[in-house]
Amino acid sequence: MYFIAVNTHISSRESAEQYEGFSSFISMGDVDGLLKFIRTNMPLMELRTCDDPLLQGRTAIAFLASTCAQAARNGGLTVARSYAITQDYIKLANESINEELVHYLMLPMMLELTKAVSNEARAYTHPLSHHAMTYVRSHLSEPLDGDSVAEACGVSRKTLCTRFKQETGETFASYVRRLRVERARRLLDTTDYEISQIAYQTGFSSQSHFQNVFKHLTGETPREWRTREIHEI
Repeated sequence: MYFIAVNTHISSRESAEQYEGFSSFISMGDVDGLLKFIRTNMPLMELRTCDDPLLQGRTAIAFLASTCAQAARNGGLTVARSYAITQDYIKLANESINEELVHYLMLPMMLELTKAVSNEARAYTHPLSHHAMTYVRSHLSEPLDGDSVAEACGVSRKTLCTRFKQETGETFASYVRRLRVERARRLLDTTDYEISQIAYQTGFSSQSHFQNVFKHLTGETPREWRTREIHEI
């Protein structure tokens, strides 16, 4: 089933009510609430804008991205961060020639924004954690450790790790691993890159290390994850 279904008879009020519903969960950073809402209300209804299904899907994800980004900003996420997340998915949609994939991208985009609000928004009030997160995201494909990031932030490793945990509720090492796996999941879902290539692009020291960390955080190997996602599309 598509995440968004074209319906020429839906009223603007009905559409607005659905969008207001999931937007509230994004603003709160409530991943479980968002998933429950989507399961109850899926598929979302969208007015037909053109006869080309692929173009219709691209238009839908662009509109959805705008709505979701605003909801994330209302939840405390910065403009730059919400824009970066949504633009990644819009870019993938515009590059795809697969109508089903374009529709599939909508749910992971909403979930990534919601998780970002939950995990990152409160850190933006703390300059050190914000600086560290920004640096990690910009250098995720490179080898990263507490010493190199602390040096880039102008503090000691101990200060970085202590304050990061206090300010975000997550250890610095856990944050880096989680971000690498989240990016790997996106690449597994939306590209046909080899597992070894994804491990390299997400900064893991080896394919075996990548597979171990990925399975620890998701319960599946990268190959199992990709196979399941393909079957579910």
